Amino acid sequence: VRVVDSIDAMTADWTRLPNGVLEKISNRITNEIDEVTWVSYVISSKPPATIEPQ
Repeated sequence: VRVVDSIDAMTADWTRLPNGVLEKISNRITNEIDEVTWVSYVISSKPPATIEPQ
């Protein structure tokens, strides 16, 4: 899961989410999609013009 704040859609910084929200997201994804067994939370800034994990 990558949650970012961006003004121009070219650069972005990661957004802090409460642990309860992260737990709810993770539980829902892993419980509703059989092929998914774990979820990660990315806390790095987004390089210019990219959004995919590097």
